[in-house]
Amino acid sequence: PRAEFGTRVKTNFPDILKPSAEDIKMMVACRVHIGATNLNFAMEEYVYERGNNNECIFNLMKTWEKLSLAARVIAGISNETPSDVVAVAGREMAHRASLKFMKYTGCTAVAGRFTPGSFTNQIQKKFMEPRLIIVSDPSVDHQALRESGYINVPTIGFWNSDNRLKNVGIAIP
Repeated sequence: PRAEFGTRVKTNFPDILKPSAEDIKMMVACRVHIGATNLNFAMEEYVYERGNNNECIFNLMKTWEKLSLAARVIAGISNETPSDVVAVAGREMAHRASLKFMKYTGCTAVAGRFTPGSFTNQIQKKFMEPRLIIVSDPSVDHQALRESGYINVPTIGFWNSDNRLKNVGIAIP
């Protein structure tokens, strides 16, 4: 049995990492909790219920847990060498976010078309050896996901309810 929407869910987070009411309100205002109408079986654990238009509604506590886990992984890797983190954004609305992320963290950003072989072909001019790959949309950035599987690099990504969880380490719903 799952907890009702307004009730507190017991988590193993320290108090500083628990979401405040303002954090949850901001997530709802940004419509983070709304997913697609289709549902992949691997994403069922993140879905709280179905909405009026049959769209999936994500459990915001699970989204928050995945966000904080991703933040800890990024902080652990980027403290040593920030350029080893690559943010791939193939979709146009994610370009600005990846470039801002690059500006503030010092990581490498690929905004626009991902050149196939950037992680696997050493002869290529834009060859990179990342330690972590962040993907904005798995359906658009599928080539970066495929290559991350070839080179055994962990991947963090923002997933919708209809996406497959292949070649991903941390899927943020």
